[in-house]
Amino acid sequence: MWLLVFLEYFKISNTKALLINFSIAALICVSIFYYRDPINFAKYIDQFVSNSTSVLSLLVGFTVAMFTLLITASNPNIDEIKTVLTEFVLYNEKVSIYKMLLIKMVYIILIESILLLFNLLYPFFFEATTRVGKIFFGIDAFLTTHIILANINNTVDLYFVLTKKNN
Repeated sequence: MWLLVFLEYFKISNTKALLINFSIAALICVSIFYYRDPINFAKYIDQFVSNSTSVLSLLVGFTVAMFTLLITASNPNIDEIKTVLTEFVLYNEKVSIYKMLLIKMVYIILIESILLLFNLLYPFFFEATTRVGKIFFGIDAFLTTHIILANINNTVDLYFVLTKKNN
């Protein structure tokens, strides 16, 4: 069922913004692998995974709070975006700005939750010194960067919705 959210997210996302997000995340991930201190690299991976658990816990809470704000706030701007349609189409209907924000937030919450679970289980299944451990660390670093950038984008979108001046 949650795969549907992923499909909807990619259908309603601006291709250029998504490409920039993925490019920045990939650049950061690749630069991590070119780090030239192999003696301490495994230690840094373990620290990253450990710190990611705390950071992702906070991000999940923050994103859920933003989601709750969007669906419960009594604001004329939020009422307005429920009726303003975008050029994106899902199920043969144009998507409202409101639904677009909801899809983006649910996508972010799902990825953050999956990453949180992954980071909790990583030490039990992967060794940071092995090739497989480093590959999964790379995926983890990529998705963590991607989701932080997506969260920033969503926060800015919500800010502009809430602070829009009605004339």
